[in-house]
Amino acid sequence: MKNFPHLLLSKTWYGAAASIMAALILSSCEEQEETPPAAEPPATESAPQEPATPPTPPPPTDAELLERARTALFNQAVYVLGQKITSPEFFPELNSEVKNMLEMLEIYYAELQKKSDAAHERTRLALLIASTKRDLGAYGKAEEAYKQAMKEAESLPEELAKQAEGQRLLSAGYNGLASCMLAQGKTTEALPLYEKALELDKAQYDAVAPAEGEELPEGDVPPDISKAATDLLDAYRCLGDCQLAVDDPEEARETYAKGQKVVQQLKKLSSGMSISYVKLLTSIGNLDNRLGREKEAFASWVMAARICQGLNANSPKLEVKAETKRCFESLAPAIQALGSKLQAAEKDAAEKAAEEEAAKAKAEQEAAEKAAAEEAARKAEEEQKAAQAAAQAEKKNNRRRRRR
Repeated sequence: MKNFPHLLLSKTWYGAAASIMAALILSSCEEQEETPPAAEPPATESAPQEPATPPTPPPPTDAELLERARTALFNQAVYVLGQKITSPEFFPELNSEVKNMLEMLEIYYAELQKKSDAAHERTRLALLIASTKRDLGAYGKAEEAYKQAMKEAESLPEELAKQAEGQRLLSAGYNGLASCMLAQGKTTEALPLYEKALELDKAQYDAVAPAEGEELPEGDVPPDISKAATDLLDAYRCLGDCQLAVDDPEEARETYAKGQKVVQQLKKLSSGMSISYVKLLTSIGNLDNRLGREKEAFASWVMAARICQGLNANSPKLEVKAETKRCFESLAPAIQALGSKLQAAEKDAAEKAAEEEAAKAKAEQEAAEKAAAEEAARKAEEEQKAAQAAAQAEKKNNRRRRRR
């Protein structure tokens, strides 16, 4: 993109990323039935032999399980990074690596289920497994995984469940489950889940947000406010998108407007909040475009693209650059297409206005000429009448003179 050169990552960085991505998959993980076992060979007449009993492998030690879990978590982190900087079709051959990663995560999760004091770690891991399946496009499997994660979140110890971390885990579960429902067309089932997630995120934001009229401190946005506001903006957007999916554009507009109000009140945005605001503006533009408010849609999309450009140019964080690049590239075609459409419409409108103006001028000229002609005829008629009257008067005078 010529107008967004700073989004392009260096070849050196891509080379390093490619070597890391040998342990991850960026293609969709389709839900498939297990491959049936191969048919057994036909029996022979030879005497059966006792199969050799393979030695039973020793159970993995806690240290081995922990190392496997760390490897899986590292692979998942690299997968997420890779997913943000490239496209799924670039690495279809790595399917098995991500499946192996998920298997390791699930093995570790099964081990954590045996421990009574690992509720927090177990909930986070369950959400990680679910979100990975969702990101890979396996929405049916992800739905079941999120339901399991929700059970974990709802069973957290009371002292943790009431804390911000526990509430965020519960909100993440509701939001993730709703996104899987929505992706499968279960919009009416997704709607109340998004509403519950929003309720939790709103409570977390209200607990840390500055009072009305209070300014944020100088410098960066405090991390607790940034995190809570980012989650809340995402919650407003997701609920609005779902309301739009159930064909309730007015409710969606009101929900989006509440998200915009948060931005207006804070006046200062962290990078995370800015990215969430970009996505909210994108949804607002989508709504306006759907309702035929094309100029308003174009304005929202352009504002979102400009925020992406500013963040990408100024943030030193690789994940911010990657996410803003992805957001910008998803916006650019829509902006270009709608911009061309609006430009063509403006050109047509200008040509139509010029034609109307020319027709009006012509009509005015014809009317003026007609009026001038009528005025000239009227004057000529008056002059003729005056001449006739003068002639008659002259005749009268001549008759009088002759009589004398």
